Amino acid sequence: MKTKLFVLVLAVLLVAGLAGGATVAIFTDTADNDGNIFTAGTVDIAADRDLGDPIPGPMFYTTIAEGAVEPGQEELLENVTDVWWPGRTVARNLDVRNLGSLRVRLNQVSAAITSINGEDPTENQSLADYFADNMNVKIYVAGHPTNKVLFNGSLTTLLAGPQNCIYKPAIAPYTGFWPPMVQLVYEVTMDSDAGNDLQGIVPVVSFYVHAEQTKNNP
Repeated sequence: MKTKLFVLVLAVLLVAGLAGGATVAIFTDTADNDGNIFTAGTVDIAADRDLGDPIPGPMFYTTIAEGAVEPGQEELLENVTDVWWPGRTVARNLDVRNLGSLRVRLNQVSAAITSINGEDPTENQSLADYFADNMNVKIYVAGHPTNKVLFNGSLTTLLAGPQNCIYKPAIAPYTGFWPPMVQLVYEVTMDSDAGNDLQGIVPVVSFYVHAEQTKNNP
């Protein structure tokens, strides 16, 4: 009986000793790495008309004077003297370059009529609306008019706001060499049923290409 009691007391003391040992201090250390720099990437696109023409100006124009914006550079412009008529189609190129550090994709296109002359055809429709209803715009990657189409519809739709592209071409980031680019074709057609109210008008239309960062950037 005494032996059993002695063992029981010893066991209690061992437990107490273990509990007391847990309060002993231990050596610790912490390493740090400060001065970290986080640089955000950039999304920056630019566009050149007519196969990279460096002179700023419109893609579509009916005379050299309309296309020129810098005196003395007229000889570099395409000599387009024809005017628009019902059924006419004109295609012009727009080179979209990536000047940013991130891979981007062209995700939306839009347009705006900045000015137009002439009288409204009816009380219920403005001349700008009537013109837009009779103009079709097809935008596609050069060399791929059927399977890489960004947009194909009326100018009216483009005027309503940014439209999601059917095909969204990606452009690699700019690494310091020649800026990566994609060449778009804007093929514009005046409806063959356009009426006489469009005679003599001079609309000014701006086309916009919208880009966003792709999710597979490094």
